[in-house]
This record gives sequence, C-alpha cells and structure tokens, in this order.
Amino acid sequence: MKSNDTPLIPDAGWLEERLGPGTLWRPDEAHLPTELTDAESREFLLKVGFPAVHLDVAGIDTRHLRHKDGLNAFDADEIYGNRYPDDDSPPENFCFAVAISGDQHLMLEAADGGITHYDPNGWDHGQGWQGPAADSLPVLAVLLGLIAESNDALRSDDDAVRMAAVTDLRERMIRRDLNVDDSAFWDEIFENLGWEPDQ
Repeated sequence: MKSNDTPLIPDAGWLEERLGPGTLWRPDEAHLPTELTDAESREFLLKVGFPAVHLDVAGIDTRHLRHKDGLNAFDADEIYGNRYPDDDSPPENFCFAVAISGDQHLMLEAADGGITHYDPNGWDHGQGWQGPAADSLPVLAVLLGLIAESNDALRSDDDAVRMAAVTDLRERMIRRDLNVDDSAFWDEIFENLGWEPDQ
C-alpha cells in the first residue's frame, strides 16, 4: 500500500515504489555536465537519481537521460530567443532537457535548478520560454511519481473512476507545486487525460 504522504524531497525508495525498481538514472560525478552548477540538482542526481521512464498514460518520456549525451547542455539564451542572430559569443546560460511530451520539453535550468517549459516551435521569436513548470528537479521527480501512482485509475474503463483520478491527481500535484496550476505544459497533459479547465 502506497503512502498518501507526498515528500518535499523524495528518496529512491519512494520513487521506485511508484515507478519500479531500477527506474532511476543515477550518474556519477564524471558524467554530470560541468555546466550544471546548481548544487541541489547535482546532489539529487548523484544521491537519489531521477526517473528515466516512459509514463505512457500521460505521454511523458524521460528515458533519453540514460543515453550517452542524455543530459546535453543547451544555450538557454539561444533557444529562448534572447540572443541576437549574429551574436557568436560563448554561451553563458545553460539548460537541459529532462522530460519530453510530444514536441514540448521540460528544461532544467543549470544555475538555479528550476524547471521551465520550452516550446521549440517559437524559439526564433523569443517564445520558446513558456514559464515555470516545477520548482526543482526533486519536485519534478515527485510529480512524476504521483502520476505513476495513479496509473491504474487513470487507465480505468469506468469513466467516473478515471475522471475522479484525474481530478485527484491534479489537486495533489498542485498542492506539491503551485506551478502546476499555471503551466501550459501540465494543462495539456491533464486535458489529454480528460480534465476540462472549468471542472
């Protein structure tokens, strides 16, 4: 029986209870990019690990993290449209794709550890940045764990059971991180699960 307690910072046991044994990507120090300077993110990856999974019910995929260049540094100023086209100066701000849903990305900000929503369809007009999606990498791991915990109910053939699960999941995720309530990324995830904004 899984606990209803939602941790502030999850440990490996809490995550693997929901996502399955061996689902955490835990790199060693040598495999973390030097551009990732946020101490909390580095410590979490080294000590706990981050889910490298495909949450099919929600359409979220993080399996690329296990690839050789899975945590690849992006020039944040370039992809968010903050760099002039003829600016060839070395990048100063970095981010990393940690989760993908369709063509939408959740990015880990290298310096402060925040998770932002990146839409690759609008980068050239400075529209790539779509706002915050989670406070931190550990919080995003909790959100993924909550989705996995609800998997069976979200797949129910009973419409009432499924919709109750969607509503409960959304409320639990918002209680853990208020960014969920004002994020186009999460809105699309929940709408795909059947949630309607006026519920």
